[in-house]
Order: sequence, then structure tokens, then C-alpha cells
Amino acid sequence: MALSEVQPSSTRSLFPRIQHWLQQPENRLLLLLLLLVFPLYYELGRTPVQLYDESRVAVNTTEMLRNGHWLVPHYDGTPDHWNTKPPLLIWLQVLSLKLFGISAWALRLPTLLATLGTVLLLFRFAARVLRRPWAGVLAGIILVTTTGFVRLHVARTADYDALLIFWQVLLWVHFFQYLETGARRHLLWVALSVLLATLTKGPAALLGLPGLAVYALGRGKLLWLLRQPGVYLAAVVWLAVMATYFLVREPLDPGYWEAVQNNDLGGRFLTTLDNHVHPWDFYLENFRQRFFAPWLWALLPALVVAGILQPAGLVKRAAWMLVLFCLSWLGVISSAQSKLEWYDAPIYPALALLLGLGLSIAYQDLRELYRPRVGRVAGVLAQVLIIGCVVLLPYYAITTQLIAERHSDFGLGPDGHLGRYITRLAREQPQVNNVTVLTHGMANSMLLYYKDEFEQHDGNRLTILNEPGTRTPPLGSVVVTCDPAFKAPLDSAFRMIEVHQNGSCQTLLLLSRLPSPGVPVP
Repeated sequence: MALSEVQPSSTRSLFPRIQHWLQQPENRLLLLLLLLVFPLYYELGRTPVQLYDESRVAVNTTEMLRNGHWLVPHYDGTPDHWNTKPPLLIWLQVLSLKLFGISAWALRLPTLLATLGTVLLLFRFAARVLRRPWAGVLAGIILVTTTGFVRLHVARTADYDALLIFWQVLLWVHFFQYLETGARRHLLWVALSVLLATLTKGPAALLGLPGLAVYALGRGKLLWLLRQPGVYLAAVVWLAVMATYFLVREPLDPGYWEAVQNNDLGGRFLTTLDNHVHPWDFYLENFRQRFFAPWLWALLPALVVAGILQPAGLVKRAAWMLVLFCLSWLGVISSAQSKLEWYDAPIYPALALLLGLGLSIAYQDLRELYRPRVGRVAGVLAQVLIIGCVVLLPYYAITTQLIAERHSDFGLGPDGHLGRYITRLAREQPQVNNVTVLTHGMANSMLLYYKDEFEQHDGNRLTILNEPGTRTPPLGSVVVTCDPAFKAPLDSAFRMIEVHQNGSCQTLLLLSRLPSPGVPVP
């Protein structure tokens, strides 16, 4: 036997397994879905870390990585009482940075895994529980072309919302199955998802529970639910874990509990924080005009098809659970005094599945009605045309949005380009290891993260110089600026050479001082 004909037994057994897996229609649809979710990972690490929320979480993460204080996140060397959320997301990000180094991509890896996990949960629930695999595919496509989900602060950044969304989907998927089957494993998943969601974003974890309780009441299962000892055990465990966390952290970080009360426990709901005041219909207007606009046309038909016209059964019950979850979430956040535009993000997976169910059922009914009349070939062409028209425009819109982020300053002016440029400089000019960044001072939390990213390499140092007009960089400095207004005074004061340049950003070496006007050159 020729040597080339000898194959390891593991290889010989692997290919039949793959072939068998691909022979299952459900698995082929799953593979197709994974190819279609590229908006979740497309250039995820290229968009710079965003000012305020993401950058502060990023600094919490890099400082925890450096100082080892796993229970008390720090910001700029002191315990952080501006971000008072529990540290589950930060722990996951620290683990990612330990494995892959400090980068925007590694920082956002938990977000990517959470968003992919959300899509897979939708598909599995539709395919395995509701027996509607095409509804799962459509739900994934709708979700990744929904601006309210694939956007900064949600699926595209290292904020809390993507992980919170994953836990919320896990919650209602298993809550539905628990009411259907009574199997204790589903109650365990419900309890675990609520606990992990609370460890991710505090009280926000509970906003969908009123809607699920109303659904249980409508199903005639609320009293049955309240008679289950496991429900009370889950509540006691949740309370014990959260109480232990606060009781242990407060002595280590005095004043933390007061900050939580002022921020998360009633502060955002009862008062307006950071001037985030909007009318009661703020989320409805965003939903209608921006975040769900490409799919708004299908919402009412999908509800009618899946929630009204369907006979009593799994699909109809699931449709109304999704509706009640969304109404509960929107009701709570709309009645709060502080309103931020990403607070409605957890409703979009539920809406995506509702539309997926309605559209897949309508499509199947129409195909069965008209395909015998038009013939097989014409029927296939019509299917491709319909699917292409329905999906093409939302994909085009979301891809255009992602491409536009390549060159955006994200409302910060020249300082908005500094983060992306510092990463490029470290990659393309590794010998430049000591730089001074000139900035207007608006983006300090973002630059603190990029300082840690730059200084992860031995010997590197990055100094942040705010409002450089008040202080002059010392002779011999390597200066980074993205603002032409900062370069003009340097031109008049120093002989310089350009070390590196990209777009409006430059790295300049200050060689020597120019003589003052009227002073002869020796």
C-alpha cells in the first residue's frame, strides 16, 4: 500500500461524521445562518473603543488585568463608583485579554460570543421546540439586519447589553419550555439566566419578568408556577448570591452600596441621570424611525399570522409570550425618568423571532398555494426573488452603516481618530515606543484604554497631554496628533520630521527648537 493511501483513523472517521451532519436539513440551515451573520463580526476590532461607557468598561478591564482586584473594578487607579454594575462582563473580558492580549477585538470577544449565542438560541428554539427551522433562519437574518441590535453600545462594542440580551433570550426560551413540559432542567436554566443577567447588568435583568408572569397567567399556569418549590429555591439562591456580593464588596470598597442605590436601584428609574431626559414615547419613536424601520412593515402581518390565525399550539403560544415580553420591557423603560437609546435592545431578538415565525408560515402557505400553478422552475425563481427582495435592502443598509464607521470620528472631532491611529502606529512602527498624544481632553477615558493597549509591550510609554497650548512638549518628544490646529504651533516652534502618518493623524519627532522671531540664527 502506498504511503499516500494511509490515512489516520481519526481522519477517516471525521469525514463521514461531517457528511452525516450535513445531510440533516436543519444543520444545513444552521450553516447557512452562520454564514449570513457577518454583520456581527465584520471589522469588529477596527472600530475604535468608544468614549464614555465602552471606554470606561475597557479601563476597568485593563486595570483589573493589571492589579488583580477581581471584586472591585478600578478606573484610573481608584475604585469605580460611576460604573456600579456587577463585574461578570469585566471578568469575561479580562479572561479574553489574558488569552489574546489587549486589543479592541479581544475586548469585544465576549460581545461577539454573546451575539452569536443569541442567534443560535433563536435558531435552536425555532427548529427544535417550535419545529420551524426556517423561522429560526429568518429570525437570525432579521436580527443581524436590525439597527437596534447591530449598533454601537450593543452588538458592536464591549458594553453590557449584548451579554444581557443573551441571558434574556436564554430566560424566555427556557421559561416557555418549563411551562410546556414542567421539566426541572428548564427551571434550572431560567434561574441561572436570571442570576447571570443580574451579575451582568443589575436590576435590568428583571425587566422582562412581569411580561412572562402575565403570559403564565394567560396560560393558566401562574398558580401552578407559584406552587413549585424550585421557584422559591431559585429565588433564595439568587438573593443569597447577590447579597453575598454586596456584603463582601462594601468593606473592600466603602461607599459602593450607596453608589448602587443612587445609580441602579431607583436612581435611573426615579430621577434623570446625566440629563438623559426624553418624552414617554422616546423608544417607540426610535423603534419606528430608526432601529426597526426596515422590518416595521412585517410586524403586524407576522403577529396576525403567528399569533392570531395559527391554531392553538406551540407557535401561537410562543408568539404571545414574545409580545408580552416586549411590552413588559418597553413599559418599564418608558416609565423610567432616565432614558437611553440602547435600553430597548433586549426586545429585538424577540421581535426577530416573532417576524421569523410569521414570515416563514406565510411563505410556506403561499408556496403551497401557488407552486402547483406556476411550475417548479418558476416557483424556485419566485422564491429566490422574494427572499432576495426582502433581505437585500436590510443587508445593504446595515453593511453601509458598518463601512461608514471606518472613517467616522463618532462626534468627537479630531480626537475621535486617535484610538484607531494609536493601534495602527504600534503595529506599523513598533520601534516608536515613547509617544506623547496631544488631545483636547474630551476623550480621556478612551485614551486611558489606548494607553494600556500601547504600554502592554515592554518598554512602551504613552503620555496624554491635554490642551497642549498650555504646555509645550519637551525637545526630543515623539508627538502624536490628529488635529491640524495642534500642528501649527509645533511648526512655528520646532524643526520636526514626520515619523508616521495616516489620514489626518501624524507622528512627529521634535528635533530642535526654532529661534524666536527677530532672533538671528547663530
